Amino acid sequence: MNMRLYRVIGAAVIAVSAVLCISAHEITLKNGDRLSGIVISRDRDGVVLETQYAGRIRIAMEYIETIDMERPVTNISASGDRPVNAAPANDKPAADAPAAAVKPAADNVTKPPVAAAPKPKARLFGGRYMGIVDGWEGNANIGYSLTSGNSNTSTLTSGVRASKSGHSDKLTVYARSLWNSNRNAAQSTTQNAVWGGFRYDRDFNKRLFSFGSWDFERDRPKRLNFRSVIGGGLGNHTIKNDRTELDLLIGLAWNRAWQVGANTDTPESLGAAALKHKFTERLKVQNSFTFYQDLTHISKYRFIFDASLSADITKRIGWFFTVGDRFNNRPFGVAKKNDFLLTTGIKWNFGKKK
Repeated sequence: MNMRLYRVIGAAVIAVSAVLCISAHEITLKNGDRLSGIVISRDRDGVVLETQYAGRIRIAMEYIETIDMERPVTNISASGDRPVNAAPANDKPAADAPAAAVKPAADNVTKPPVAAAPKPKARLFGGRYMGIVDGWEGNANIGYSLTSGNSNTSTLTSGVRASKSGHSDKLTVYARSLWNSNRNAAQSTTQNAVWGGFRYDRDFNKRLFSFGSWDFERDRPKRLNFRSVIGGGLGNHTIKNDRTELDLLIGLAWNRAWQVGANTDTPESLGAAALKHKFTERLKVQNSFTFYQDLTHISKYRFIFDASLSADITKRIGWFFTVGDRFNNRPFGVAKKNDFLLTTGIKWNFGKKK
C-alpha cells in the first residue's frame, strides 16, 4: 500500500515537473505581453515558440523585450523538436510591438510589413536612349482619296501627334501634311504643304506653367519656302481632370519667313487655347486655336485653328475627322487669305493604353 502511494506521488511530481519544464521559457514583448512555452529555434530575426494554447508561433525579434530561459526544459518538445537553450534577448528596438505581431508559425520568422519604396519620379529625358525613344503616347493618321474619269485627282493627308510627360514637364510634338495632284491641270501638283512643331511645358504649380515652342510651315502654292516661328510665354491649366483639359497661353514669338521675294522677320504676340475632352473611353475631341498679332503693323494678324474628332475602333486603331483653318489677313503676293482643310481617315494609337 505504501509502495503504491509512493508511486502515485512520484508520478504526480514528475508530471508537475514536466509541466513546469514545458512552461519554463517565457518571452516578454515590448508592449508588456508575456508568452510562455518552449523555444524551438532562435536566430537574429526571431524566435519560434511552441505553446500548449496556440501551437507553434513565430515572433519577430524586433518585438521582443526579453527571453527568460533560466530554468531547464525537457530535451524534446511534444512535437518532437529539440528546444534551444540561450541567454535572454539583447535586441531592443525602440518601437513597441503590438500583440497582433505574434502570428501562428510558418517556415520563416514573421516580420512586420515593410512600407513600399516610393515610386521614382518620372523623367522627361533619361533612361534607355536618354529617354528619346521610350514613354511616348499619341497617334498617327493617314487619309487618301483618288478620282478618275472627268476628274483625275489624288489627295494624300497624314499627321502625327505625340506627347511625353515627366514629373513636372511635358513635351508635345506634332506634324501634318497635305499633298494634292490634279492630272488634268497644267500644273499637276496643286497642293504641297507641311505644318508641324513642338511645345515644351514646365509646371510651376498645379495651375501655372511656362512654355517654349517652335512651329514651322512650308506651302508651295503660297510660294512660302519655309516659315519658322519661335515662341514662349506663360500658361494656365484652367481645367484639368480625367475627362477635360483646357490650357490658356499668352506669350511672344518671332516669325521668320523664307519666301519668293523678300524674306521677312516679324515680332508677334500670341494667345492660344488648347482643349481636350473625352466623351467616352473611345470617343474624344481635341482642338487648338492660336492667334498671332504683328507687333510692327497692328493691322496685320493671322491665326491657326485645328479640331479633330476621333473614335477608337480598337485600342490601337480608330477613325478620325479633322478640320483645319489657316488665316492670314495680309498674305504674301497673290495668295488667298484663308486655307481650309477637311480630312478623314484611319489612325493608329501608340504608347501606353489603359
